[in-house]
Amino acid sequence: MSVDVLTLYLLNFVVAFVMAGIYFFSWFHHRDILGVRGWATALSLGALGSLELSLRTNSSPILLVIMANSLVVAGYATVWMSVRRFNTGERALNYAVIPTSLFVVVFTAALLIGTDVNVRVALCSLTIAILSLLASWEVYRARLGEPLNSRIPTACALLLITVAMCVRMVFSFLSDPPVGETTPFYDPTQGITLLVNTICVVAMTLGFLMMANERLRHHYEKLASTDELTDLPNRRFLLDEGARPSGPACVLMIDLDHFSEVNATFGHAGGDQALIAFARLARQQLRPTDLIARYGGEEFCALLRGVEEPEALRIAERLRAAIGDMSIDVDGRPLRITVSIGMAKLDGDLGTAMRKADVALYRAKALGRNQVQGSLEP
Repeated sequence: MSVDVLTLYLLNFVVAFVMAGIYFFSWFHHRDILGVRGWATALSLGALGSLELSLRTNSSPILLVIMANSLVVAGYATVWMSVRRFNTGERALNYAVIPTSLFVVVFTAALLIGTDVNVRVALCSLTIAILSLLASWEVYRARLGEPLNSRIPTACALLLITVAMCVRMVFSFLSDPPVGETTPFYDPTQGITLLVNTICVVAMTLGFLMMANERLRHHYEKLASTDELTDLPNRRFLLDEGARPSGPACVLMIDLDHFSEVNATFGHAGGDQALIAFARLARQQLRPTDLIARYGGEEFCALLRGVEEPEALRIAERLRAAIGDMSIDVDGRPLRITVSIGMAKLDGDLGTAMRKADVALYRAKALGRNQVQGSLEP
């Protein structure tokens, strides 16, 4: 079985050109997703390289041959660079420039000394295999920090490109070079590995697009359940989580004392710093199993799981004392805040427990603030 190599080059050009357009469109509307523009650039380079390869003739100048193969290699190098950009935010052009430059030097030298076409095919295949393997590893290794489901198929597609190019390289060493190089579209595997490569490139580009969309979806899901200023869960998330209690639990309603005076003295920027500092310290003081959310304005609500009322009161008192000891630097001026806390036992219904804790909170404020009060209701 053989596949027309010229047709594959033209198919690669069309596929890469169309996918590049889709990626540029995605980048234009979601520029905050790093790496998308790089993937679009990689596809554009691959499209141009495939087009030039399809235009070759036996009398084509050496410069055209060098440029065509170098553009394809540059595309794969840019894929590797873009994956790193997507994973880490690192903007490192050297990951694309250095491999491409090395290939240009070696490939040009191979042409000038008159190596046969099999050696040049093996060189191109080896370079693409290495770059695909590096990109596959970059996609796969970041799964622990960001476990996107689409990472695995994308990494597999890149790995299959590596395998296909290794097979092509082996065949080029085992095959006899064509006599007189009568065709500019010679391939030692009769186009089979190039066909596999084309299919994997389509899978790879779709995988990258799914990774970007999956990251975007996670971002919007986080925005829907997280307070933007403090990075704590918001009221909606708290109500959803608290609707499924398991075991004993208590609720704390927490209010920053005299917060309007903080805003008046230090400005709203100072008030924001106070809220952020409180959220950070509260996360440190509460247990990993506890949930604290911004309920609105300067009011917060904590859900303490697996505790009875005496232990909940101790946790609340520890939090209150830690907040009172904290000093916040606002443009060189010290800002100190205190909190009032109301506590109630969660006995089936979160809304009822929150109302009881709110009553306890207002009693704490009425008694002078900067204190913890438990619910008096049974």
